[in-house]
Amino acid sequence: MLFDPRPKESRSELFNRERELGLLELYVKGGSPLILCLGVRRVGKTSLLKVFLNENNYPYVYINARKLSEYQYNVAGLYKLFSESITHTRFSDRLAEYLRSLRGVKIEVLGTGIEVGFDWRRREPSITSILEKFNDYANDQNTYFLVVIDEAQELRFLRGYNRVDFRQVIAYSYDNLRHVKFVLSGSEIGLLYEFLEFGNYASPLHGRVRDELVLSRFSREESIKFLELGFNEAGIRPPKAIIEEIVEVLDGIPGWLAFYGYNVVQAGRFDILDKVLEEAVQVAFSELEKIVRSGKLYGHILRAVAMGYRNWSAIKRAVEAWTGTYVYSKVLYYSLNRLVALSVLVKEDERYDFTDPIYREASKKLTL
Repeated sequence: MLFDPRPKESRSELFNRERELGLLELYVKGGSPLILCLGVRRVGKTSLLKVFLNENNYPYVYINARKLSEYQYNVAGLYKLFSESITHTRFSDRLAEYLRSLRGVKIEVLGTGIEVGFDWRRREPSITSILEKFNDYANDQNTYFLVVIDEAQELRFLRGYNRVDFRQVIAYSYDNLRHVKFVLSGSEIGLLYEFLEFGNYASPLHGRVRDELVLSRFSREESIKFLELGFNEAGIRPPKAIIEEIVEVLDGIPGWLAFYGYNVVQAGRFDILDKVLEEAVQVAFSELEKIVRSGKLYGHILRAVAMGYRNWSAIKRAVEAWTGTYVYSKVLYYSLNRLVALSVLVKEDERYDFTDPIYREASKKLTL
């Protein structure tokens, strides 16, 4: 179902991503040990990865790094996510046989399969020794093992005393495990690059060759076709003018297009654009509030850009007028660059704009 609000898992549900699936297959078969899957929020990265994993026979583990927050980004959480992903992959039985020989591995046979656990208190086995077993398995099968980490920029919070620098783990695998490949997905693209530090001589990943797959939003024509096909699935045929209006407002972001289509199908009527936009803006508003809580200056900047102040000097004047205080250039540059790194804003030709029109509308509602 094209309008299913959850990430897609089969090719029949995934609209117009044949090229991206082909590139991902190309990179896995003949590319580097590190693949980056990039794109703004709700553009379909998770759907692309899940479809690829489901329709191919590469052994894999899939980890959503956002779940690390549930464990305060500690080592226990990292081991827990590895344990869950191994348990839930369709290759769990075979992987268990390879992992069984490692110290600190607990394998329990359940009615529906097996459960794999690790002794994280003693950090046994090490993450690299787990990867070595993945490599052994893939080598015996003459294939590649994929370690897929969604929202991988969250891995940066694992760094610190008595923690794990996951870049070291990736670098070790890159150099020593020829049958293991990492696929890192990120919607906060700047933060992911900041974490990986390919250009920093001190980074374990400095100078490493990687393949990059960037998912773009749909074109106007693609957006129209997506909505038409989705409504056709539901047995609905909306007026062309309504579809064109939706496409104009939602700017080709697949997640928001599906959000609108799903709500129309549930409501059984088309004249709910305002209501759907209100809900979408509220979702985006909640995301922006988390950023603003870390610094009110972010909120002033977002509101300025939303109101049409697009270049640096105009943003600075607006923010100073609203706050009644002088804003140091260095502070403003840092804040703007941070919002770009978070993929909320984009900078083109010295002008700033939102990556998503819904964020623009949500920013207008920020009260500071």
